[in-house]
Amino acid sequence: MCMKSYLIFILTIVILLFANTSTAGNRMTGSESDTIRSAYITFTPEAASAFINDIVARQNLWRSEKDTLRISLQRLLQHFDESFDSVQERLNSFPFDSVIIKPTLVVQTDTIPLRWLSDVHFIADTIPLDKSPVYARQTLVVRTLEIDSATRQMLDSLPDLNAIVNSLIRIRDTVTEQIIDYPYLDSKNLQVYQIKNGEVDPPLLPPQSRKTFEFTSDSSSLVFSEKNLFNLADPESPFYAVSGEMMTDSLKYAVAALLRFNYQRDSVLLYIKDISGKKTPFWLSAGSKNLYRYWLKNSLNDSVTVWLGNPAKYDLSMFLEESVIVERQKIRPADDVPITTVKPERKLLAIRPLKEIPVFWDYSLMSSFSLNQNYLTYWAQGGESSFAGMIDIKGTAKYTNTEDKSSWTNQGRFRFGSVRTKERGNRINADIMELNSQYNRKLTNKLDFSSVFYFKTQAARGYNYPNDSVVISRFLNPGTFTIGIGVEYKPIKNTVINFSPLSYKNTFVLDTANIDQTAHGVEKDKRSRQEVGGQLVLTNSVNVFEGTKISNALRLFSSYIEKPLNMDVDWEMNLEKQISWFFSVRLNVHLIYDDDVLFPIKLPDGGERKAPRAQFNQFLGLSVSVNL
Repeated sequence: MCMKSYLIFILTIVILLFANTSTAGNRMTGSESDTIRSAYITFTPEAASAFINDIVARQNLWRSEKDTLRISLQRLLQHFDESFDSVQERLNSFPFDSVIIKPTLVVQTDTIPLRWLSDVHFIADTIPLDKSPVYARQTLVVRTLEIDSATRQMLDSLPDLNAIVNSLIRIRDTVTEQIIDYPYLDSKNLQVYQIKNGEVDPPLLPPQSRKTFEFTSDSSSLVFSEKNLFNLADPESPFYAVSGEMMTDSLKYAVAALLRFNYQRDSVLLYIKDISGKKTPFWLSAGSKNLYRYWLKNSLNDSVTVWLGNPAKYDLSMFLEESVIVERQKIRPADDVPITTVKPERKLLAIRPLKEIPVFWDYSLMSSFSLNQNYLTYWAQGGESSFAGMIDIKGTAKYTNTEDKSSWTNQGRFRFGSVRTKERGNRINADIMELNSQYNRKLTNKLDFSSVFYFKTQAARGYNYPNDSVVISRFLNPGTFTIGIGVEYKPIKNTVINFSPLSYKNTFVLDTANIDQTAHGVEKDKRSRQEVGGQLVLTNSVNVFEGTKISNALRLFSSYIEKPLNMDVDWEMNLEKQISWFFSVRLNVHLIYDDDVLFPIKLPDGGERKAPRAQFNQFLGLSVSVNL
């Protein structure tokens, strides 16, 4: 229920309560009824408090006990009963330090009634039973007295006498037994306890329990006792059990902190009224160093500037504007008017240039989507229809600090392409994920100290087509990262040469169980190939014609330990011709040569051996480019 609905509901209750005061049979118009009702709805503070308290106390009126309106009304009632100043004074005067807390041994008892089933069996009679758990069973026992053999022969000769004697020598006895109905007690989940050798079996308390028990004098109940050590306050204090000795001290400081907070948060709104009746609001709070400007005017509309401040919660400071001279204009004789001649001072003032606000971070995002489509039908020379696409996204975040002469460039790239034909289906023809992070510190105008980190892998699974049943690569299989320290040289514009004579290169394959690591230059029974050497990176971009741009990126790495003359080559060239605002024709050429990556080569005699080969990837198509 919203706040508006609550207010309408409460107003309806008020109207209904006072509607009974009208005289029966008299009918009034709407305006007369509203006038009389508004006259009746007047409250003294005490009556208003009693009315609101009755509304708050009605449980069936509110959807929730924690309703916002109900809580607000309760706080309003508390503020009416006692103001904040009275609560503050009473809390500040409470002697928290005089409360004496000391450990006290408290014995807590619990009595459970018992029901005896026999002299040694009993149950805890805590639930009512619909029948007795003990029933009686009677057994008829017949015993015959022994007689000697001579008497037996005489009785056998006298049948009538024998029957009488037999009836007399047989003794009948009835034995009554008290049987405990264990199945019935088990159905009620009642445990039967037995006193055996002066102990209760099974035990009433678990092992190592702090509780003890004893039977009452009439054995009708069990009394369980537990001794606990509590920190108790003295009887004159409002506290009973205290969790720790420092509780009252902590409460004292917590109360003081909350009182200070409420004191500072509380504020008073004043209205400063000028001679024309215009009101200007001004807040009195716990104190502020800010000054606010006001204009004081008289009946002649003369004004004086004053500054108002609020240095403390109940303090108001007022300062007159500096260099203000209050003087009434008046008519003076002509010979009494002073005439002064002042020679102006003419000189140039020193100009202080504005300090430029540095912008340290620069972000850019370049994306392009290329398409290439070829359709053939009844083509005599042969061929196959195809559709190819490639997406290339590059993002850059560069930090530049001119005063510190340092820069940090972070670049990320994702390049993915595929080609689809009718016979061969969808195949991946480009898949590259790169991350390049470089920190530079300027040494001279064209020379920087440089440290680089380069990481390269792929996103999707790769196959050695036409065999698409065996995965030869996937994400982080393989993966390559290079760390290097060296210098960076910028001979001309848009040309950068980075040389890292101390570089570390690591090529790894994590899933050697499913992927052949030897196909990526990693030795058998190993997961990585580690090399220490030198790295040279050359990047260049040039505009050969208007709207035609060529970009080159060449990365060379040579190992100092294994075959230093056999360098790893990674060269990529982009030629882009802009044909409109969004569209361009792009040619991408990517060449890779790694002496450690071997490919199978068939020999003239039909044999096969493995050797390094140049890896070449080329794509030409129409691109849609977006630069942010």
